[in-house]
Amino acid sequence: MIKLTLAKNVAFNIVNEKAIAGLMKALSDTYEKSSATNKVYLMRRLFNLKMGEGNSITDHINEFNTILAQLESVQIKFEDDVKALILLTSLPDSWAATVTVVSSSTRENTLNLNDIRDLLLSKDVRKRDLGESSSHVSNSTLNTKGRGRITQKGQNG
Repeated sequence: MIKLTLAKNVAFNIVNEKAIAGLMKALSDTYEKSSATNKVYLMRRLFNLKMGEGNSITDHINEFNTILAQLESVQIKFEDDVKALILLTSLPDSWAATVTVVSSSTRENTLNLNDIRDLLLSKDVRKRDLGESSSHVSNSTLNTKGRGRITQKGQNG
């Protein structure tokens, strides 16, 4: 079943593999090479990763985790607090207040990636909820404008 989802040129390279373990090893050996070029490429992807203004924090964190997993597959690992710092520095300016609060409120100057991730995701949910409720309020405000009596200065009426 896995072979059916691969491109023809990829499937051709693993045509002789029958077991899933052998298939996965062949794919890993082919595409997760631990070459210096691959390591540099992955490191650049990680350090150049920037979330665009208004983009989904969930998508950003997923991409961040994917790059980290790829780096770990080529034996490059970061301490948890370094991962958290890299994630925080990849956020756009609109998240600056959150970054400041998080980085100044950590105990003993240690950051935990899971805690940072959870905080960012919950803040995103709150932002969206506030955005939706704000738009409901502003829509209802727009609907009530013009229903009152308008008086103009300089008119005797």
